[in-house]
Amino acid sequence: MTRHAPVTISSALRTAMLVWAWGLIVLPGWSGAAMVADVTFTAQEFAFTGPDRIDQGWRSVRLANQGRDIHQVLFLKLSPNKTAEDFRSAIAADWSQLPSWVQRAGGVNSVAPGGEAWAVILLEPGDYVVICGIPDVRGLPHVLHGMMRPLRVTQSVKSVQPPDADVTITARDFSFSSDHPLRVGPQTVRMRNSGSQAHEIVFVQLAPGATAQDFLDAFVPGNPDNQAGRHVGGLTGLAPGQEGFFPVDLRPGRYGLICFLSDPVTRTPHFAYGMVLDMDVR
Repeated sequence: MTRHAPVTISSALRTAMLVWAWGLIVLPGWSGAAMVADVTFTAQEFAFTGPDRIDQGWRSVRLANQGRDIHQVLFLKLSPNKTAEDFRSAIAADWSQLPSWVQRAGGVNSVAPGGEAWAVILLEPGDYVVICGIPDVRGLPHVLHGMMRPLRVTQSVKSVQPPDADVTITARDFSFSSDHPLRVGPQTVRMRNSGSQAHEIVFVQLAPGATAQDFLDAFVPGNPDNQAGRHVGGLTGLAPGQEGFFPVDLRPGRYGLICFLSDPVTRTPHFAYGMVLDMDVR
């Protein structure tokens, strides 16, 4: 695999990215406009409210942000011999990376204060933790403030199919590509991780004339306001080979896709290798 030369980023932004590197029965033909959540998590500083267990399969997850900062809900599957307390101890000892014995399973990404967003992810039976890895003003991930919750995913005989996608975004090392342009109105976006590393989509609505790079340049940890745009959801990190979905209802304008996750070797955020994409919606 060829590694692209990274762009220069500030030390403050690099610290924040180390943190972010953490970023009903469903009926056939459902769409973002008609989506009903199987489970809802509510985020505040610094805690989640939500279920303790849910059934396996494709599940629609809603995150309602009632806090003052940006929040996400990231599902992490634990190895069979590990517990939520093991996870808590591991990140307290070293919060710069996730333990090797967890697997990213996606979730709802990057919801602004007062907002809400959805994602559809595939959950296998087992024990999980759901966390928020967004950095605070000091660059520390919200999970270090206690923003995590254990979750048990139980076996189920129900067979739930994934939603139909209107657009597929493919993530690779280190780029995004789309099989169709985004359009005005409600639609369901599939993210497919075809890379060798975990990837995510932070989906932002850009200000007139702004680009995703402008959004990155103006990003300040712990400050949800950004003059270049606003956070409107996306998908938290998916392991290689995984896919997930998120609904959007778009107005005309420009939107950005950003991957904030870091290379596990160099610790360089993927956006510094060029993993950003501007998309015009007309």
